[in-house]
Amino acid sequence: MWTGDWWCDKQKQLPKGATIAPVILASDKTCLSQFRGDKSAWPVYLSIGNIAKKNEGRFTDSSTIDETVLKWSVPTRCPFWANLPHTDIFLAFTPDLLHQLHKGVFKDHLVRWCLEIVGEAEMDARFKAIPDYPGLRHFKKGISAVKQWTGTEHKQMQRVFIGLLAGAVPSQVLLRTHTSDTLEYLENALVVFHANKDILHELEVHGHFNIPKLHQLSHYVQSILLYGTTDGFNTELPERLHIDFAKEAYRASNKRDYEEQMALWLQRQEAVFLRNSYLEWLSVQSQSATIAGHADHDHNIDSGSDSEMEDLQFESRAAPAKAPPVIGQYVLHVLAKAPAHPRTSVQQLITAHGAVSFLPALKLFLHKHIPKNCIVPGPQDRIDVFRQVVIVALPDPQVGESPRQWRIRATPEVPPGPGRKPGFPAKFDMALINNGGRTTNIQTLDGAQVAQVRVIFTLPRQFGTYSRALAYSEWFTPFREPDPFSGLLQDGTIHQPRVDKRKRL
Repeated sequence: MWTGDWWCDKQKQLPKGATIAPVILASDKTCLSQFRGDKSAWPVYLSIGNIAKKNEGRFTDSSTIDETVLKWSVPTRCPFWANLPHTDIFLAFTPDLLHQLHKGVFKDHLVRWCLEIVGEAEMDARFKAIPDYPGLRHFKKGISAVKQWTGTEHKQMQRVFIGLLAGAVPSQVLLRTHTSDTLEYLENALVVFHANKDILHELEVHGHFNIPKLHQLSHYVQSILLYGTTDGFNTELPERLHIDFAKEAYRASNKRDYEEQMALWLQRQEAVFLRNSYLEWLSVQSQSATIAGHADHDHNIDSGSDSEMEDLQFESRAAPAKAPPVIGQYVLHVLAKAPAHPRTSVQQLITAHGAVSFLPALKLFLHKHIPKNCIVPGPQDRIDVFRQVVIVALPDPQVGESPRQWRIRATPEVPPGPGRKPGFPAKFDMALINNGGRTTNIQTLDGAQVAQVRVIFTLPRQFGTYSRALAYSEWFTPFREPDPFSGLLQDGTIHQPRVDKRKRL
């Protein structure tokens, strides 16, 4: 919240030495019993705006400092905020991404309107046709038959919804807007929507637009200017806290007089947390003293050069918190310590991976990058093949402090085994690749081209030494002009295979 205008304005009104500690309250009904549904509670979650967003909602950080289970309501004659200084109750109603956008405007209205225009069968067919991709949910059965949705599923739908509707709805429905996060573009997008919303009335999809959640969008810019980004006060956080503070506490009770038992259980959990935090603090203090005692012996240690760090191969299944370090402006390509399929035959790459031009592409690569090689690759050669590569890049300061990661898979189909052992479909992911010497513009994708990765492998030793792993990819045709209605770039068919160093945006 400290990035918003409200914080600065209030700080100027306070006396010298005063500190702002904004209180964030959230309350929502939750069902405690799993099957009968007759036990419910209204937990009240209290936190403060001084806590970083990445720590909010983490039970181990105790960032939510209190919880109360309400059993009754007390009528009040005078509003509690009437005599509070620096208080404007109307500014206390902030945007709610979960209920207003994901479950409100998008799911309850936008998806329903588009279903009436496109039809359930066509909409399901388009969701099924979207290829599988890491981090992107594949709705293999469509969406019309799903009865209960979560906020996560709504966000997954939104990531593909514009491209999915292209060519299926009238141009007035699918408006071209700027893909920018600035508030100016947000306001422009709302103006364009209201100027064209009558198309839904003309198509007899919806009769009026007196929708409170739709009206709330007009206040988003003001709230963002005052309090910062909307994910800082999204009700998706207290929805998750229901599990840690309400449902787990109820399961620990004997299901009778559970309110008092839940409160006692939470107090004991807090005591255990504080004790563990104290012990961890003592451990850190002890380690710091030990390191300080040996500091004079450590100043000559050399950690290695940037180029050496770039060529290291790390275990791809490492935890996110232990991701390999990103050095300077380099991009790390992370492989497993050992190939998943060592000594794979070239014929297997052709049949299982679909790398029909593997040998010609490999010959061309050797001629260009290892001209002193005299050995001609052939069907007798064996290749060490990896399932995937994880690409780690510098953090984007506009998004977060964690390194950015992408996973590209190149795995053939696994047929079903004996008994009930299931098989797995082939997964050959697409990648954006810097094509040639031009500088790639990530906003316009100038200098980038789409390729489908078929094989990730290391060069056999008989052909010479090459420090990086390689990838056999099949190029799509260059991007055409953007679609005039959606603004999305259009691509064509695969037209040229290639073996190259791994390069991805």
